[in-house]
Amino acid sequence: MAHVSKRTIDYYTNLGILKAERSQSNYRYYDETAFETLQFIEKCKEMHMPLCEIKEKIEEKKKLLGINEHVSKQVNEVTDHIHQLEVELTELKPLLDELTDSQREKISKSLSGQTTALIQTLALLL
Repeated sequence: MAHVSKRTIDYYTNLGILKAERSQSNYRYYDETAFETLQFIEKCKEMHMPLCEIKEKIEEKKKLLGINEHVSKQVNEVTDHIHQLEVELTELKPLLDELTDSQREKISKSLSGQTTALIQTLALLL
């Protein structure tokens, strides 16, 4: 386990650098994330890092995790949208095959600007 005294855990909890969950009977318990945080705290202390710096690093890590989750969600939404567009394009292909060359050229010109912008945007994201 963590090899840390109850008093130390209470101290970290009171400082706000370790988060405890509460049971229905109001007992504190610590999940896997808290255990990982406790290990991180102990490693930082071995490097003689003050608790205020450790707390800042933990808060920065939480912010980065939140940002990662947000970006991941947006990427999933864009991926879903691309998939939907691919389905629609597959449905439109038979209709496009029936168009005349001049009609195809008009459509191609109107889409080329949008396509270029989309490709540039995707390149920036990747």
